Formats: sequence, structure tokens, C-alpha cells
Amino acid sequence: MSRTAFDVGQIIRDYGEEFFAGHQCVTQVRKSFGAMAACRTKRLGGHVEQCVDCGEIHVSYNSCRDRHCPKCQHKDREVWIRMRKDEVIPGVKYFHVVFTIPDALHPIAMANMELFFGCMFRSVRDTLDKFFETQGLQGGMTCLLHTWGSNLFYHPHIHCIVTGGGIDADGVWHRLNGCKGARDFLFPVHALSRVFRAKMLASLTRTLKKEELDPIPQDVRKACMKNDWVVYSRPPAKGVDQVLEYVGRYAYRAAISNSRIKYVSPDGMVTYEYKDYRSGGRHKLMRVKAVEFLHLFSLHILPSGFVRIRQYGVMAPSNRWKLSQIIVRAGGWSLPSHRKKISYQRICEEKGWVIGRCPRCGGFMRVTEVIKPERSPPPQDSCPDTLAS
Repeated sequence: MSRTAFDVGQIIRDYGEEFFAGHQCVTQVRKSFGAMAACRTKRLGGHVEQCVDCGEIHVSYNSCRDRHCPKCQHKDREVWIRMRKDEVIPGVKYFHVVFTIPDALHPIAMANMELFFGCMFRSVRDTLDKFFETQGLQGGMTCLLHTWGSNLFYHPHIHCIVTGGGIDADGVWHRLNGCKGARDFLFPVHALSRVFRAKMLASLTRTLKKEELDPIPQDVRKACMKNDWVVYSRPPAKGVDQVLEYVGRYAYRAAISNSRIKYVSPDGMVTYEYKDYRSGGRHKLMRVKAVEFLHLFSLHILPSGFVRIRQYGVMAPSNRWKLSQIIVRAGGWSLPSHRKKISYQRICEEKGWVIGRCPRCGGFMRVTEVIKPERSPPPQDSCPDTLAS
């Protein structure tokens, strides 16, 4: 993978001290920023490779493995996609549904991340379950939390990949009424919006009371009830490979990729690209101070151990045997009883990606020296991003 001219880690190394001096940050932000600053530098150690044919020397430094780091998502994404491959039900449509919350709730979300996002996941699950139950079915869904918009501003929302059908009480698979024929229809989005709003406010109210925290202010509640919440649904590309690729784009994504950072000026201004959906999805440039850029990025650091990818219904880990039966009846293969994590090297071989080869002549690279880290590598986040790894 080619290296970019500018990256988040370098911005943290150059302006991190100034950022921390002017902002009060939780421990997880300091931990993640420290990991990203050290990512693929000599601080974490590495190794030296030399081509056995032409003598080309290449130095590789270790990665930080932090889930918020733009450099460290590719491997996890490919492994996750490969592990989900067997779980796709043959011949079933999958729909992309997005649930968002209004700006009025952002202050509560930022002050109580784990609590708030937990309410979001439960409300999304309960909303979709309610619509499946109207047809007497249990569906399946994979839910992924994102907290950012393309412009890096705070925008919590949950992406869902939802099956276009479900099983009845006898375990028989049925397509949803709206998914028959050529119609690309899941559930009415306006009805989804209203049910999600009611469930989210109810869940948040109960949870805040249970934790003995301040309730939702009346003006915030009125603002939330004034308009429908934004929910949209559309089918992703058809076919197993297309569905997996589509899901993978959302599964392991950092708040901003390094390729979108176009320039960092000597006077500390960061220019990055974003997509303006209010202008028809046009690509534009945002220019902010480096400290402000780090502040925006810090808003998307999740609490330690928080699971941001969850599966429900027939896709839930507890229903693995049930899902296996559905796949077999649809003409697929039975799921293995024990899931084994596939190595990244094997994935590279299957995809035809060349690793361990000289970039100059294509010869084999041999490790000639191991570089010890200057300090112990930052600890990996204590909990995986998914409940179904």
C-alpha cells in the first residue's frame, strides 16, 4: 500500500502538545493519540528486509494497532470481510439502512458516549425487530456505529445491513412483502423514523434516570419532537461479493483516511477533502488549524472496550446454528462449528496481493535485522470492534 504525503500521526507529533495544552481530554483520547503518533515509527520497533537478488534494503516499522488509526484498518477490514463471507445467505437481498439522531442530542451524546451509543444500538435493534414482527418474521442485521460526517464534524449514526426477509416460528425463510419481484423496498422510512425516535427517547430517558444523571432538558426534547429524524434505506449492490465489499467499506473505517489530507502548511493549517451532501455530493476542501483538526478527530475516539459493530436477529452469534440451517436450505454450505481466524497472509494469497517481495526486482525479501522498540508498544484496545469476530 502506497504511503500518503500527509498523515494524522505526523499532525499529532507536530501539534499534539499544543492541542493537549488547550483542551481537556479523557484518557482514551490521550492513549489513542499517543498510539497514532508512534505508529510505524522507530518508537515501536520493526525490522530490516533485504532482497536476496538485488540487495534492495527496506525498513518496516511496527503499527500501533489502534482501531482509530487510519493506517491500521486495512488488515482488520479484510480479515473481518473474509470471516463474514460464509454468513451471507444465498439469493437474499440485503438493504442498507441508516439511523441518525438530531443535533439537539449531540451534547448529551458527547458527555455520555457509552451510555448514549448503547441506547442507539438497542433502539435500532428494537425498531427493526418491530417491523419484522409485523410480518411474523425474525430478520437479521449487522449494525455499525459511525460518529462522523464526511466533513469530520460530529454526526453519530448507525449503518445497518438488513436482510430482505426472515424466518417464521417454524424456522422457514420468507421474503419480506416489499422485497418481492423487482421492488427495492424494505420498510417505510417515515414509519421507521417515528418508531426509532420514540424508542430512542424512551431508552435514553430510562437509562439517564437509572444512572442518576440529568434528564433530557425540555427544550431539547421539544426540538427532537419537532421534525422527523433522518432515516433512509436503499439496497446495496447485488451478489455475495458485492454485498461483502459494501459491508466492508463501513465495517472498519477511521474518521478520516490519510489520503483525504491534502496539505499541511508550515503555519499549521490542515486542508482535507470532504463530500458536501448538501451540494449533491460534490467534493470540497476544508481548511482548519491543526489544533482544531485534532479537536475534530478527538470527538470520534470511542470509549475503551466499546463494541461498535454488533449483529442481531438471525445474524447474532447466539443464533449461529440457526443461520447455518438457513444457509443450507438456501443452497449454501453449513457454517463450521468453530470459527478460526484467518491469517492476513492467507488473505493476501487468495487475493493475489504480493507481500514479502522486492519493489524493485520482485525478488524475495529476507529479514536481516530486528529493530527493538524504544518503549513497549501501546496496549491494544481491550475489546474487539465486533461481537461476532
